[in-house]
Amino acid sequence: MPGTGWPEPGGLLPREALKLLELIVRHVPVCGLEVVEVSPPYDISDMTSLMATRVICDVMAHLVVSGQLPRKEKPSWLHDHCNMAVDQKWR
Repeated sequence: MPGTGWPEPGGLLPREALKLLELIVRHVPVCGLEVVEVSPPYDISDMTSLMATRVICDVMAHLVVSGQLPRKEKPSWLHDHCNMAVDQKWR
């Protein structure tokens, strides 16, 4: 992708990267996603920004399809005083 701090010539094609993400998310429990190295000043065609958006949307969709979202019960790593109800005020 051109809009990164360090473009990698001969790197993965977008379809290859998206397929790898699909395989990872559908077969491994995922607890987070971080998108880094998207630099709009270097991204003159918005290709990198659009790909980053597509990665986020695809990962969220694969989390739903794989049954990881929405969570049916509170994960063990969440502390007891965390408020899971979105319609209530934070404590």
